[in-house]
Amino acid sequence: MALSTLIRYRILGPVQTRSADGTWHDVPQDKWRTLLAVLLVRANRVVPYEELYRQLWPEAPPESRRKLVQQYVHRLRRILGDPGGETLRTRAAGYEMRVPADELDAEQFDGHCSAGRLALATGTPAEAMEHLGRAVALWRGAALSDVVDTRAIAAERVRLDERRLVATEMWLRAGLASGQHDVLIPELESLVTAHPLREYFRELLMTALYETGRRADALSVSRNLRRVLREELGLDPGAAVQRLERTILLGEDVSLPLLRPSARSCS
Repeated sequence: MALSTLIRYRILGPVQTRSADGTWHDVPQDKWRTLLAVLLVRANRVVPYEELYRQLWPEAPPESRRKLVQQYVHRLRRILGDPGGETLRTRAAGYEMRVPADELDAEQFDGHCSAGRLALATGTPAEAMEHLGRAVALWRGAALSDVVDTRAIAAERVRLDERRLVATEMWLRAGLASGQHDVLIPELESLVTAHPLREYFRELLMTALYETGRRADALSVSRNLRRVLREELGLDPGAAVQRLERTILLGEDVSLPLLRPSARSCS
């Protein structure tokens, strides 16, 4: 996929649209925003009316739901500069939002992730770091952060935020492979604090500390992880962290794979 800067719709943070003059706009009303979010998450697919009703009124759709959705669509078309409905299209079964891949931030995120993952797999970490850095930079907070929670929106938010973390992990691994241990230690420390149960951040921090001569600090990270896991989950660290801990205790060379065999793709 060709990666473009011509993003018109953003869901990696608050939902926003961009007008022809380049200005970003929030969607001012909750129902309009929820409707647009659902259509963007399902971009280029018809979303049936009944699905839209469930998203907009999770408890009990009103009798006037069809007319209300038509009103919301009319408002959105005005916001989008789409009075003829060429982008937000009416279909027999529902509505469809036509969005070229380079106009949605989540799609550009996927494209940069795929390029970064390929670069890691082919042993070019500097190129991987560039692509993955662009992917992570597209985020402006939690995905769909200003959309009222429904079951589907909450699930989509969790899915997107997990992809963000996987992309961040790969970006950091690419940075360590490029020799940027000192530079990345503060970022890793912040991520460990924010995600204390996510072992791979700990693994990368241990590696960075050890490679910069801070062996005792690296082992302290491992001990803290063991304590947190036992207190929170009654578990010990996974095999990868335990192997790394033994390597550090023995003073041997650390060799992390560029890509973990079990790592989930961010795209």
